[in-house]
Amino acid sequence: MRWAKRLPLAAGLMALALTAMMVAEQKVPSALRRWNARYVGSQVCMECHHEVARVWASLPHSQWMLDAKLPAHWQGCEACHGPGSLHVVARKGYIVAWEKLSVAEQNAICLQCHQTVTADQWHASPHGSRQMGKWETVAGGKGRRLPACTDCHEVHLPVPRRWMLKANSSSLCLRCHADITEKTRQGEHHPLDKTQCAACHDAHDGTVGGMLKAEPLTLCDRCHQRPDITPTDHTAEFRKTHGKRVEKDDRRCASCHGRDGCDRCHGLPMPHPQGFATHHTEATRAQPSTCQNCHDQNFCAKCHADAPPVSHDAPDYASAGHAKEFRQFGANAAAYCATCHQPRQCDDCHRQKGIPLEVRR
Repeated sequence: MRWAKRLPLAAGLMALALTAMMVAEQKVPSALRRWNARYVGSQVCMECHHEVARVWASLPHSQWMLDAKLPAHWQGCEACHGPGSLHVVARKGYIVAWEKLSVAEQNAICLQCHQTVTADQWHASPHGSRQMGKWETVAGGKGRRLPACTDCHEVHLPVPRRWMLKANSSSLCLRCHADITEKTRQGEHHPLDKTQCAACHDAHDGTVGGMLKAEPLTLCDRCHQRPDITPTDHTAEFRKTHGKRVEKDDRRCASCHGRDGCDRCHGLPMPHPQGFATHHTEATRAQPSTCQNCHDQNFCAKCHADAPPVSHDAPDYASAGHAKEFRQFGANAAAYCATCHQPRQCDDCHRQKGIPLEVRR
């Protein structure tokens, strides 16, 4: 029969429609799907909540939300408070009251539209930690709730600032980060008298450590000439001695160089981990000259004057072993040998013995 032949096609279309409905359903935050209600449109909401709605509807943010071209779950009041058909009938209840939502639920509602603040970036940040809604322990043993979008952004009333901010960005930040004021006095943080927190920090993105908009020195270079901001104690000798004067995670160093600044500059985990002395050859094989950033040959001689590298103990090291080791290091071979030997020592030794060099640097 003809209709029987069409059954597979009809079943396929039905499955496709159900899949589309499920995808659309998933886009609506769970907090807005608590009741099996229908969307009725903001005009119905405004008939009862006319005073609040009149002010709200005048805002640019609200006017965007009232665009009839948007999906129903992004339109007007119901985009944030959920479909209102049951609320219209029952009056009390059956509508999403934000004061009863967790911080995570509140922010999920905002994130459904604000794709420029992606969920991944937000959850990577301390502000958007997946522990949202819980209380974090801060200095002094006191706790504070991690922030909701509406702690900083005003959605119902007009404000004179961009991005619907309830106050200037630094004032908002200092409500929670009051310790920054003291840190600026102690020179552990950039002064706030001539700039705003948002000049360096992105409150919505934790991709870079410290919620910075870029690596620390990159940010500094946007406003400053590097010589003008180099601390006075960073003399030529400082490069050799700073390791004895600072500790791991030193806040003063991290303020310019970042939390991993030591490791990035040295090319090695710093301070050296336990047991590093017996395995330093393996760790520095890719960059043999790294050690010379801090140590000179006299330092190496403390151990190696009477105890050269283990490879040098082979009976045939002078006649054949050293050439094999040189080849193993490849492009880094010359730098490896130069950590102990003078650059021309290979040439001098081979010339004296009349042995031609197989590899020329």
